[in-house]
Amino acid sequence: MSKLYFIDDFPDGVGGSEFVNSVVAKRFDAEFLKSDEIHTLKKDDFYILGNLSLMHPDAVTALTKLNYIILEHDYKICESRHPWRYDNSIVPKDERINYDLYKNAKAVFVQTTDHQHIFEDNDVEANFVNLESSIWSDEDLDLLEKLYVSAMAGRTKWKYAVVSSESWIKNTEGSETFCKANQLDYDLILPTYNRPFFLENLSEYSTLVFFPIARESCCRLVVEARCLGMNVITSKNYGAVLEPWFSLWGKDLIKLLRKNTKRNLKTIETFLP
Repeated sequence: MSKLYFIDDFPDGVGGSEFVNSVVAKRFDAEFLKSDEIHTLKKDDFYILGNLSLMHPDAVTALTKLNYIILEHDYKICESRHPWRYDNSIVPKDERINYDLYKNAKAVFVQTTDHQHIFEDNDVEANFVNLESSIWSDEDLDLLEKLYVSAMAGRTKWKYAVVSSESWIKNTEGSETFCKANQLDYDLILPTYNRPFFLENLSEYSTLVFFPIARESCCRLVVEARCLGMNVITSKNYGAVLEPWFSLWGKDLIKLLRKNTKRNLKTIETFLP
């Protein structure tokens, strides 16, 4: 009997992509496989591909002859997974990789219109399906709505928030520099694995300042800040901020994300065995 597997680098991770992968794997009862521990792939099984940066190249090549979909979070078309490092985000032809992986997938699910455009600008052939947002669990959306209601009842800190990150592409230093240059009263919010605690802490502030260096596929942080009724001072170099729904906030945005998530899970299901 065939089985459904979800391949990921860090199945137990706590980043944005791991949250999405967890929701999808749970919804379809897919068994996680850690990408660097894969030794055998079976032609009768079906695979959902998440992050594959740790996967052996031979295994990636083997996948192209099997049945799979890609739930894309970044760009697997170059080693760094960051096309934005090149002029106009165009990867030089001699540095392009994994094109067959996209071409042979039953479907490639991208998160935003900008996300899809980067692939198309790099001549990637695939059956792209634009999810038009990320995917959230009911628990996450319930929490965001609860915190939004609480924040509207009375915010405790009418200050600016900068989320501290060790990742240079999140550009914490740049956000701090902006606040200092404009004499904005801000706090650094430390990251934590306790997601409810982090979101509750974030919801106490009036505004998020975020200037990522990377051209992110969506960006859950900024979307969740909008769900919490926060203003956002940011750049326009990533997926979410370029979507027409980004003007929504609070309950209206949460309602849209619920609708999108339900629709997207049904769409993904149509490609599964």
